[in-house]
Amino acid sequence: MNLANRTGPLSDVKVLDLSLLLPGPYCAQMLADLGADVISVEPLGGDYTRRVPTEVFSAVNRNKRSVALNLKDEVAREACLRIAADVDVVIEGFRPGAAARLGLGYDDVRDVNPSVVYCSISGFGQTGPDADRPGHDLTYLCASGALSFSGHWLEPARRQGVPASDAAASTYAAIAILAALHERGRTGAGAYLDVAIVDTAMAFAALRGGPRLEVDPSDRLHLYPTNDLFTAADGTMISIAAIEDHFWDRARRVLARFDARLLDERFGDEAGRRKAGDELKRLIDGVVAQRPAAAWQEELGAVDVPVECVRSLPEAVASPQARARRLVSEIDGQVHVRFPVMRDGEPMGGVRSAAPALGGHTRAVLEEYGVPAGQIDKILT
Repeated sequence: MNLANRTGPLSDVKVLDLSLLLPGPYCAQMLADLGADVISVEPLGGDYTRRVPTEVFSAVNRNKRSVALNLKDEVAREACLRIAADVDVVIEGFRPGAAARLGLGYDDVRDVNPSVVYCSISGFGQTGPDADRPGHDLTYLCASGALSFSGHWLEPARRQGVPASDAAASTYAAIAILAALHERGRTGAGAYLDVAIVDTAMAFAALRGGPRLEVDPSDRLHLYPTNDLFTAADGTMISIAAIEDHFWDRARRVLARFDARLLDERFGDEAGRRKAGDELKRLIDGVVAQRPAAAWQEELGAVDVPVECVRSLPEAVASPQARARRLVSEIDGQVHVRFPVMRDGEPMGGVRSAAPALGGHTRAVLEEYGVPAGQIDKILT
């Protein structure tokens, strides 16, 4: 990677990413997309996600440099600490206490870099009775209350297909890092950030629970029978999001051509639709099943009802809307969904390089950060 090509609002920020798997690396990638120089330190065998069936590693490690080190080796640890001494941000994703046992905890880094912004991302956080518990995305969704809320009128709660709690932690961590850097610009002081994945998922769940967190998920107050997924005649799933009265009035005029019972006065206002919600949902199911999804999208869309067929990711990426927004960037034969924000009409983040080969930048980075040649030779042998 040619560092001279780095541009963006964070082009003067250096990040040492000690994390693995998804939450930490995805957070670091957001910073890299915005121009930060991110050095990712992996074990000699590489991040576990390099070996999983899906291409998770490639999806969350673009725009980075890879250094492969055995952090249990004293020489390699000292080299890593030398890098940490000269960066703005350190991100780690080990279990609580593990980074300190390696000699790379916050206190160790702060001793050589007092103004560092050090961010620890862990499942349950650095404190509390659950701090040492293991987990993955599904664990944290369950523990946070997020899975107590179903997304469908007639079905129980189930997990999403995307790693929602991991992505929530990545996003909150990136926001917290940027806030800490902003504050450091005023005060000169660094910060220690403790991000618990379960906490970030709970913050998302609280959007459903309200300010008193007293909502009983079984009462379905967060759901609408007319805002759900339905299966069309061709087997395609389609969403109809007719929450407000004006959307429902338009939708049912179209749907009622196939079942006049949808014009029943019981369904005329929200209270009635909720009271008879099970019957209403099944009526809409029956109607939507009579025609292909594309036909419903055309007819309901024509009367300004929120409607959308469930797309595959390749279909979504190839859509005219995604192309118009310049969301997609292709590099080295890979397709990336770039940082999804426009600034002054232009994409805010850039894709400069695909995910790096394991240890592809080890020698160059160690030399750049002043590690003596003899130590580098020991590390690489």
